Amino acid sequence: MDTANETKSIVKTIRTLEGVLRTTPSATQRARVKKELDQLRQRLGELYPGEDLQAVEQAVGADMLGEAVEAPKDFSEYETLKHVEIQQFSPYRDDRETNEAASIMIYFEERIWGVISDQHTKLDFSTSGERDTLYRKLDQCTRSLKIFRQTMDDIAKSKSNDHVTQLNLMRVKQARLFLYDTHDFFKGAQKFLTNLISESDFGGSMILNPEDPIMYADYEKYATFQGTTVINALKFMKKFVSEALEVIKVPEIKKA
Repeated sequence: MDTANETKSIVKTIRTLEGVLRTTPSATQRARVKKELDQLRQRLGELYPGEDLQAVEQAVGADMLGEAVEAPKDFSEYETLKHVEIQQFSPYRDDRETNEAASIMIYFEERIWGVISDQHTKLDFSTSGERDTLYRKLDQCTRSLKIFRQTMDDIAKSKSNDHVTQLNLMRVKQARLFLYDTHDFFKGAQKFLTNLISESDFGGSMILNPEDPIMYADYEKYATFQGTTVINALKFMKKFVSEALEVIKVPEIKKA
């Protein structure tokens, strides 16, 4: 039996045994099932040395399920996220959170983030440096998503079962990295915006033009905050970021 088929057989058996473990009232049977699960996962470890076995099971499980995606939900219950349309970057059921996070990030980058640029929001020197750090973090999110999408393209084009299994393992890892990067960016943005707004409300000078109306140039694709004052636009952005963090959770395995 080749590696891909053996792995699928093992994962299928693991899932069946886990169902037995959840439902059996027999202590003897539970002990036997746990022993069998340990043996099966030991074999998985031999087939994929050094890999996260949870990620292996998730990736191979996706192979067996095929392109089974849940119907996308919407964000209608949120004040600022409600206009975000959830796009399907991956058809796999276990990538639902990735689809949601990517949709939020892209909407934010295209329609909201630009208001923090120096063209619209004038900041003092040290605060401008903090803004630059956030730009770099957002760029990292974009790169992480690009890598994930390339792997999805490779899965769609691959004709080899072994290759698809390896690609799905990469997909699971890359999805976690993207979620971690995106959560890290929004967490940093939340802290940054909270400090800006609080300091401005108490008469500080980190924002040099809080009451200026925002006017977009012709070349800017979206004019989300046209005519809104800088401080009110930043308050909306902070609300959006806070709601994004309610949706985007840190994955269990963090970025190494």
